[in-house]
Amino acid sequence: MYWSGEEWMLLITGVLFAAAAAAGAIPIVTLTRRSQLTFAAGATAFIVAAIVLAQSETVVYPPLLWLVPLLPAAILAVITRDAVFARRAGGAATGAFQDHLQRAADVRRASVIPVATATAGSPAERMLRMRASDPTASPQELARIAYAHADLRALVAGNPATPVSLLEWLASVGDSSVHAAISTRRPAVA
Repeated sequence: MYWSGEEWMLLITGVLFAAAAAAGAIPIVTLTRRSQLTFAAGATAFIVAAIVLAQSETVVYPPLLWLVPLLPAAILAVITRDAVFARRAGGAATGAFQDHLQRAADVRRASVIPVATATAGSPAERMLRMRASDPTASPQELARIAYAHADLRALVAGNPATPVSLLEWLASVGDSSVHAAISTRRPAVA
């Protein structure tokens, strides 16, 4: 069994993916379970490919194979950067790092809501109704709901998480129920 430089590149890529998966076990590193499993699957695939391809002598590799290790190296660089940022923030997810994590959670949460496809009486519409009045809803999520569903604008206007810019827009396009919801919360906004 002869190991060419390309097989070594595959093996190195697998080891780097394994390191990224193992980094999730470090308390200061925040990786989702899905990320850890994806990195572990990548590690397994590259290591097995390196071993299997080393058995064959007639494999022709593309020249770009030498760049493949850059992907897990970049992933490890981001993981390291985030861990250093978290450590500087006090060893836990606080301050700006906590804001970063909250924004990431907001993006995930907002992407799950089927704003455009929700029809009256559907489960999606009921979920939108709940999110429109939920104080933990992100400003982006509330804006998407208000823009897409005129019937939910009064709920968005009454939500304490609704930003002033969205309230101003709602006031300019809203009906009497939206104006009533805004007027009941004006002292809290000002």
